[in-house]
Amino acid sequence: MADDMLLRDAFEWASGIVHNVKQDQLDDSTRCEGWTVRMLLTHMIGAAQAFAAGVPVGVVSPQVDPTVDRCGDNPGATYDAAWPGVVDAWAVADPEAATEFPWGPTPNIIARQLLIMESAVHGSDLAAATGQDPTIPVRLAEATSELTAILYSDPANRGDDFAEAIAVWESASASDRAIAFLGRQP
Repeated sequence: MADDMLLRDAFEWASGIVHNVKQDQLDDSTRCEGWTVRMLLTHMIGAAQAFAAGVPVGVVSPQVDPTVDRCGDNPGATYDAAWPGVVDAWAVADPEAATEFPWGPTPNIIARQLLIMESAVHGSDLAAATGQDPTIPVRLAEATSELTAILYSDPANRGDDFAEAIAVWESASASDRAIAFLGRQP
């Protein structure tokens, strides 16, 4: 399935960024308000672990306490140990079914896309915080924009997770448009 390959691509792209994070950057701030690099990594690792465990049973609780360090001594290895389970779980999940989340049931076709979006956006956040290129690859940025347009076009659906969209030039890259729509300065 094409979405499975895109999901793998998203995790592999984010993994490359995670592996380039230096230990002395873990306490640096990110563009995620109030979060350090360590907290962002903890969120990324914890979300992958939650999806890997929850997708097979149809119930995912992706809330991860960002203050409880999940990075260990090697965040890259920890991240790489978590995300393949997500890809494997989605590969056998019924695309016509729904997964139960704290906010309610979500069709699997949408739920799978959540981690493509998470990997793309948080990979970019992590890259920006650690001096790496934050440009999301075009396919991932376009998939992210497609999902966020469905989920967050109504400002009431943004909750506390995303700031208001930031206007960008019409000629902005797919990556910049994806990031700006979620309230991040490209």
